[in-house]
Amino acid sequence: MNTNEFLGFAKLTAAYAGDKILMKNYGKMQELEWTAKQHFRTEVDTQSNEYILKRIKETFPEHNIYSEEDDDVNNDSEYDWLIDPLDGTIPYRQGITDHFSVCIALAKNKKPIMGVTYAPKRGELYYAQEGKGAFCQTFNDNKKITVSLEDNINHTLMGLDGGKETKDFKRADITKYIDKVYSPNGITCFLASGCASVPLALTAAGKLHAYMALSLEPWDMAAGTIITREAGAKVTNIKGKEWDITDPSILAANPVLHEKLLEIFK
Repeated sequence: MNTNEFLGFAKLTAAYAGDKILMKNYGKMQELEWTAKQHFRTEVDTQSNEYILKRIKETFPEHNIYSEEDDDVNNDSEYDWLIDPLDGTIPYRQGITDHFSVCIALAKNKKPIMGVTYAPKRGELYYAQEGKGAFCQTFNDNKKITVSLEDNINHTLMGLDGGKETKDFKRADITKYIDKVYSPNGITCFLASGCASVPLALTAAGKLHAYMALSLEPWDMAAGTIITREAGAKVTNIKGKEWDITDPSILAANPVLHEKLLEIFK
């Protein structure tokens, strides 16, 4: 099966999960299951996850699957599916922004080769395949997207997330980066929406100029990484190493702006 077939499968699966599960239940107050001190999930997370897992297992039974809401499925395959069935549970459940999505990515030998981010409240489905560019499909259009060429750091609008508390990362660590981006030589403003995938997609589309996060899971970033790369972004971890699915941090921007951001982070 080639990447066109993988992409078609991922687009249909993400669209169904987004429209028939997320949006069908949107606006209904969901009961919370707290999975960590600052992290919860809802029944919609679980329903979307179960649907996507079922579809992958039926269609690609030999592949590995890594999902935010379930145990890993490791079949010793060179192909890894990375799934976030509802990225942005907080804005989805609270109704505070339209920054929530279904994310499905496929990596080959740990490198993302295809990714889909479907933001159903926005009516935007972002997708990319390795070497074929990045696109945004809406109800009325399907157009190629590219990152902004803005290279003046003082004019920069960026997404910025601390991420998840781990044994290696404290959420308060984000404060030193906020100090740097809001320095006199820093950016205009930043956005933190409780969702990684939609700000990454908006960076790919040139609506935001950059995105960074310090501690996320691979399924939070895998789809967005290939979409932003194919849209012309340089995508690395926060130290400047090319991003792969083992990296918890991410920085994405056009190459010139990316280097300027790395410089102020030193």
